[in-house]
Amino acid sequence: MKLAESRRQKILDLLSRHGELQASALADKLSISEDTVRRDLIRLESTGMLTRVRGGAIPRSPVPLYHQDRLGRTGESKQAIAIMAVSLIRMDDVVALDGGTTTLAIAEAIPARLRCTVVTNNLPAALALAIHPAVEVIVLGGKLFKPAMDMVGHKVCEELRAMAFDISFVGATSANSATGLSSIDYDEVQVKRALVASAERSVCVVSGEKLGKHSPFSYASANEINDIITDSDAPPDVIEQFRDRGVNVMLADTAPLVKEFRNGR
Repeated sequence: MKLAESRRQKILDLLSRHGELQASALADKLSISEDTVRRDLIRLESTGMLTRVRGGAIPRSPVPLYHQDRLGRTGESKQAIAIMAVSLIRMDDVVALDGGTTTLAIAEAIPARLRCTVVTNNLPAALALAIHPAVEVIVLGGKLFKPAMDMVGHKVCEELRAMAFDISFVGATSANSATGLSSIDYDEVQVKRALVASAERSVCVVSGEKLGKHSPFSYASANEINDIITDSDAPPDVIEQFRDRGVNVMLADTAPLVKEFRNGR
């Protein structure tokens, strides 16, 4: 089963890089039979991860929500997740923040008294921290991924590999105990992998409805992350599956946390 999943992930990676590929080309690149490729393409199409065409396949082309659209979906649940995440940051920590609106909420929730260094590819988060009196901000340079307003590309990954973080906060389009954390954009996934690999403690911040699902591009297994912070929409059975794999799953209690934060306690 693991071999088949790995092979199908390689097919998705190849399609992402090359666009349309014939089954014969995929068979050559992966050193497998065309019959095996065709079976894998049928399976991947059934889960919505690609589209089969005559003789081969093309990658699925999801239209990601633009940053401004996702901001409109930010509510108390995301704020509560952010506040719980901030509680894990210690004085003088070096913190990595992934792209996304949940990590933006983390940046906005860092209290004025908390001194730390934040390294991020998230431009809105960097701007939010520009006026913070005690946070040093390091912005990673690369190619701007406009839908998410974050920086991606090999230069970002190279910079991350040369760094070491006390804690990193990463988002995910999907989180599954068997297949790990995944997303829909190939370039963003490369950055997420580097963020996880460079951190002593990796924390996934993700809304509950994304748990138990899988997106085309995986960037970390359950064994590679330390914590998941989510909300009450997370399916209880999926939470237990992650905990069985040694992941510390924390549920952000929306009302008390947000009330406490707004009262400045």
